[in-house]
Amino acid sequence: MSYAFGPHLIRSNQIFLFSKLSFAFVNLKPVLPGHVLVAPFRVVPRFAELTYEEICDLFSCTQTIGKVIEREYHATSLTIAMQDGPEAGQTVPHCHVHLIPRKAGDYANNDDIYKDIEKSSKVDNEERPPRSLEEMAREAEFLRQFFKDSK
Repeated sequence: MSYAFGPHLIRSNQIFLFSKLSFAFVNLKPVLPGHVLVAPFRVVPRFAELTYEEICDLFSCTQTIGKVIEREYHATSLTIAMQDGPEAGQTVPHCHVHLIPRKAGDYANNDDIYKDIEKSSKVDNEERPPRSLEEMAREAEFLRQFFKDSK
């Protein structure tokens, strides 16, 4: 089974959490280990188009996942980012949250992570080639163990 992420399909073996209104999945081109995405099931491009219930669910999932990836990737902080529209760097027209575990010194200039998030989404970016389906499935399987109570 697969789920829509804008015009793309995310395979169920890449998803590690389902909630009532959202799903979380591993990233094709993570900027750092543990970089995952959280999106509502309903495909809407902009944050303002989400219902109140979808917003609450999306950010509740983000908080729950953040605690796990920070612990499991031995991080001390999180970058939580949303690119809301093309001018904000959004390349997939489906509202979603980037959740990235952070460690001291992972970026010399902290704001460079936002450039990398935008670059990682571009199809023609050869600096960060896409991961294999097998690698993403393994990471999702690893993370799934921490969310056994989801859907």
